[in-house]
Amino acid sequence: MISNRAKTGFEKLFSKGLVESVRTETYPIWHIQPVSAKEIKAKHFIMLTISSFDFRLIVLLHFSTESAAFKYVADNIKIPASELTYSRYQDYLSETGNLLCGTIKGLLFQIYPHLGMSSPNHLSLDSLKYVNTIKIDHSIHLLAKSEYGASFYGSLYISSVGNLDFDPAEIAISEEKVEMGALELF
Repeated sequence: MISNRAKTGFEKLFSKGLVESVRTETYPIWHIQPVSAKEIKAKHFIMLTISSFDFRLIVLLHFSTESAAFKYVADNIKIPASELTYSRYQDYLSETGNLLCGTIKGLLFQIYPHLGMSSPNHLSLDSLKYVNTIKIDHSIHLLAKSEYGASFYGSLYISSVGNLDFDPAEIAISEEKVEMGALELF
């Protein structure tokens, strides 16, 4: 079971993670709004997970092949949209998913020091039905829309082990851009 204040905390973390993952120099302004799962129109998504002893988070970055999304990626890697291959588009969005998940993990680390994060997996909409095979205590769905028309949906599914409660005030979420850590090699 997840407390209301923990739900509020996850909503803040997820919103911060989504905006940080899509915001770039070329596309600096994004509007984030809650949506229902039924409003998500994308047919593909990237899935990552964050796990601890107390919970599992399933993080989804939904994407489509609409021209505004392709233009967003092409503009950010500084090539014409006509030269952007689907493979390179997916690679860019995998890194965007890593940023989304990494931002959430970095902020959660302030109160949950034992966290693991998966690598991105590209899945089709048909795979989403398997999320329901896990006990989901809370889900959050957001739309990130840029001022230039590009949009992405994000979903966060929370599965707790026992009671999950934390005070969102314990997590320092600033309006400043989150600095990402260095890559760790083992």
